[in-house]
Amino acid sequence: MRKNPARLGWAILLISFTVFCLLAVSIPLGVRWFLLHSQVTQSGLVRVTIGTVLLLPSADSDPIAVVDARPVEPGTLIKTDQRSQAALSFHAPGSDGQTGPETATVQIYPSANVLLAQASRPRFAVSSDPARFAIDVGSGRVRVYVAAVQPNGQDFVVNTPHGVVTLEPGSYAVQVSADQTQIVTRQGQAVVEANDQQVAVSEGSSVTVQAGQAPGDPNAAAENLIANGDFQQPLGAPTWLVSRYPADDPTAGSAELTTVSGRSAARLSRINQPPTHSEVAITQVLDRSVHDYEYLNLQMDVLLRWQSLPGAGEQSSEFPLMFRLDYEDIYGSHQFWTHGFYYQDPPAQWVVTGGQKIPQNIWFPFESGNLLERLKAEGLPPPATINYLKVYASGHNYDSLVTEIRLVAR
Repeated sequence: MRKNPARLGWAILLISFTVFCLLAVSIPLGVRWFLLHSQVTQSGLVRVTIGTVLLLPSADSDPIAVVDARPVEPGTLIKTDQRSQAALSFHAPGSDGQTGPETATVQIYPSANVLLAQASRPRFAVSSDPARFAIDVGSGRVRVYVAAVQPNGQDFVVNTPHGVVTLEPGSYAVQVSADQTQIVTRQGQAVVEANDQQVAVSEGSSVTVQAGQAPGDPNAAAENLIANGDFQQPLGAPTWLVSRYPADDPTAGSAELTTVSGRSAARLSRINQPPTHSEVAITQVLDRSVHDYEYLNLQMDVLLRWQSLPGAGEQSSEFPLMFRLDYEDIYGSHQFWTHGFYYQDPPAQWVVTGGQKIPQNIWFPFESGNLLERLKAEGLPPPATINYLKVYASGHNYDSLVTEIRLVAR
């Protein structure tokens, strides 16, 4: 090099030029990648709907008992006991620091362990990447609702000890036991992967994954006797008939379809009207024989926004939302079963019967369990024919919503 300084100079110049070119290309590409693909952690919100729920923010932390609502970060384990229930929800960022619409909800049923594994969204608005969420269900049952988010969508993954479930926008149930996972698709489509094999589970189907095995073949889920229970079609014949009481009162309540966080629901409301008794109902005539069924489960998601009468009124008959299942029993006699929901405590002298208190402004998933056993436990004979299901609001002023009504039979 000393004998040929020109060669040294050229070498330094070429190396410098090469480094310059690499930096000139890599820095803009790196900045572009950061702008387009950088993610920021997003909090979830746990709201307790029944009992007390335990939160473990990390593996070595002490459990925190929660009875109301609390934000949770990824890495938090949510545990319910046999008498508790919770909802884990995620929201899109709103303007001016406000919370945006709800984009996904995980209903956590009793005796479940759910870990929030991932919750993130793009750091910058220029990104076209979706928000990403993942939960690990170690045991128990969860219901997952994933909204269709525009414009970039969201990825939602459920990990279980037996496989990985990727969810499209829709509604799903996941049940995890020691030796298997069962996935039921109510709406949308799920992709189940286990043992290096994938199976698509379309609407109305279910798949079971045994420990250490590939997913089984999709099967038709149990029959749903309710039509248009997700209210994708308008109210009216041939599914939901609308009625009011008093029928000729222009101030009686109204029934209409609405959309809440991407979910289509029936809204039963009477707002700012005189404090007189009123009812508004949607009724579906079923006329279905259930002689051959060994299992009937009535399900619905309920949201109570407002009730003017506390509890269920003085005679425990005016719930802001309730239902009546009308049937003929195996002896040929007419029977009915009712159940109501309220959030506002009644005065001490008013006793609520035939209903349950639920939180205000939170979707509450109701499931009757096996009606054949429940009716027997309540002293009612088993049904032979289901005549109709009536869902109604009763009282003075109220604002209630219901969706995903199902009468599952097998």
